[in-house]
Formats: sequence, structure tokens, C-alpha cells
Amino acid sequence: MVDTLAATGADTFGRGGGIAWLAVALSTLGALVAFACVRHAKYSIKFRLLWLTMAAVSLGGVGLWLANSVALLGVRVHDSPVRYSAPIGTSALAIAVVGVLAGLLISGRTPQLPRLIIGGLTMGLGTGLSTYLTLDALAVQGTVEESLPIIGLAVLASMALCVATLWAFQTVRLIGLRVLASVLFALGVAGVYYLGVSALEFAVDPGNLAPEGLQLFDLVFPMFVLGALGLTVPITAVLVAPDRRDVVAPSTTS
Repeated sequence: MVDTLAATGADTFGRGGGIAWLAVALSTLGALVAFACVRHAKYSIKFRLLWLTMAAVSLGGVGLWLANSVALLGVRVHDSPVRYSAPIGTSALAIAVVGVLAGLLISGRTPQLPRLIIGGLTMGLGTGLSTYLTLDALAVQGTVEESLPIIGLAVLASMALCVATLWAFQTVRLIGLRVLASVLFALGVAGVYYLGVSALEFAVDPGNLAPEGLQLFDLVFPMFVLGALGLTVPITAVLVAPDRRDVVAPSTTS
């Protein structure tokens, strides 16, 4: 009997490069909103946790998870439909938000190198795991193999990116530099994502049943709408919140 199993890689830009640029734009917007929320959290006592939660949703939920999910729309696997596991994808979303929030809480209000490093490593581990789960949620008519060394390298890159991001959150004040830092964050997220994609190898077997799960568009489009609407909450909060720059920040670094 002729073996019908064929190994193949993913066509990462199978549906055009515009989807990749849309993902980068989403990631940049999420980072910009997170910058504003972290700034308000720095000078807020009563609502600090609320501001940091909005920052985590903006950065982890939109800037990372949603951007990665949108980028997945561009992936094509020849001779096989691609499906997505909603439970695994939802877990990836939750881990991204919780990981970013944990990193923000650990890093504190003012730059302290040990806390920045620990917070960045924690945040990077969460976001790296989220990226891995986002890719692991893919299913094809066959099997999906993963190169663990490349996945490990992607997680390390995610950690380095998150340490740099936390440093920028605490030290960058000028709006122009915030925009630049947000673009660099988005490019870093894209780099980690495409490094993760390069670790995947798809073995398509036409004799297998079609994979179970959702079509990517059926999940990503409603999440895209919800993410866009969700960003209006922190954006509105930033616009209406009083400017606390002249308020002396508390001495505690918690």
C-alpha cells in the first residue's frame, strides 16, 4: 500500500501579507493603550489594580493573543483544512492576560532591576506559553509535530521582550518614544510568533477524517470585534481620568 502521509510546512503568508500587518497594528494599539494604563496606575492608589488589569487585557489580550490569532488567519496547509481548538485558544488568552498582570504587579511602581527581571521573566513565560498554546490549538487532517528546541527559543525571546517592555513602561515618558516602543513590542511579538510557527511541521494524511474544531475565522472575527470594543473601556478611562502627574507617588514599591 502506498503511504499517503506527507510532511509539509505551513505557508505562513498563504493569504497575503496584509493579515500580518493587521496583526502588527493590533499589537501596537494594544501596547499603546497599556502604556497609558500603566502610567495612570503609577500615580493611583485606590484604582491601581484596576488600571493594571486594563493594561494586562490590552497588552496580553489584544496586543499578544488577538494579534497572534489574527496572524494565524494567514496560515495555509496544503491539501488539508485547518481547524482551531476553542478550549485551548481560550486557555491561551487567559494565560496571556494573567501572565502580563503578574509581571506588572511584580515589577512595581519604580524601576528596580531585580523586580524588573523577575517580572519580565514571569510575564515572558506566560506570554510564551500563550503563544505556544495558540499554535498548539491548530489541527489538520493528519498530525502536527513541534520542534521543542525552537519552541524553547521562542519562549526565551518572549522573556527578553517582556523584560524590555516592563523597563519601557517604567522609564519612557515622551509620547513619541511610547509609540516607538509600542511598534518595537509589536514587531517583537510578531518575531516570537513566526519563530513558533517555524517549529511546526504538518503531516497531512488524506485518509484521515477532517479535523475537529472551529474554522479560524469563526473564532477570530468575533474576538476581533470584542477586542476592539473592549479597548474602548481603557481608552475612555484614560481620557476621562484626572492627570495625576503632579501627585507624589507613594514611597512603597509594591
